[in-house]
Amino acid sequence: IRNMTCHFNEKTEIVLGYGGYLNKKGLLNKYIRFDTVMIAMNYLGMAIRGVPYMGVGRNLAYSKELFFRNKGFGKFNHLMSGDDDLFVNSNANKENTVVEFRKDSHTRSLPPSSLKAWFKQKKRHLTTAPYYKLRDKILLITEPASRVIFYITFIILLSNLFLWQYVVIVFSLRLLTQIIILVAACKKLNEPELLFHSIIFDIFSPFINGTVYISNLLTRSSKNTWK
Repeated sequence: IRNMTCHFNEKTEIVLGYGGYLNKKGLLNKYIRFDTVMIAMNYLGMAIRGVPYMGVGRNLAYSKELFFRNKGFGKFNHLMSGDDDLFVNSNANKENTVVEFRKDSHTRSLPPSSLKAWFKQKKRHLTTAPYYKLRDKILLITEPASRVIFYITFIILLSNLFLWQYVVIVFSLRLLTQIIILVAACKKLNEPELLFHSIIFDIFSPFINGTVYISNLLTRSSKNTWK
């Protein structure tokens, strides 16, 4: 808490931290932690670049003055979850937001223990996406879309042996870059034992998240709203 609150001053009103999950046995746990790291790399990285767009309620701080000045979660009272995330999306900017990386500031939560529980949680988390600013929606879709395009293009070119040497070189360079970035991120976020599985997860996660999002669209109703 001290590491989070020490940033507050007349200028800083929002502090974004890392909220991870406990390291447990099983492939599902590794995927949950991988997904959490990828999300954190996006929102913490964009905040550092001056484009904060979300925060995780498991590790997030904002000033009382900012909260009451913007009428708290008033705009999102109809939602059952995601109000803190959307509060950041509505009020964070490059001037009033900082990031806290130190390991002592990290939080660890119990992860979902079954695929069904994780799927339900993931669906709930993604219900906030339609309420984001248009700029942030575009930013969020760009990275996973580029991954899908890259892997599909790689498979098509390699299967046709079209300049296959160059295709393999490009793939290898991307893989090397991915490993370097992920190793640095996992070290910073204190997330061990993810490197090997991340190579496979990187391929399938856009499709998994896409499936969850489509499921939300097909079942969209009042499930995430108070009646």
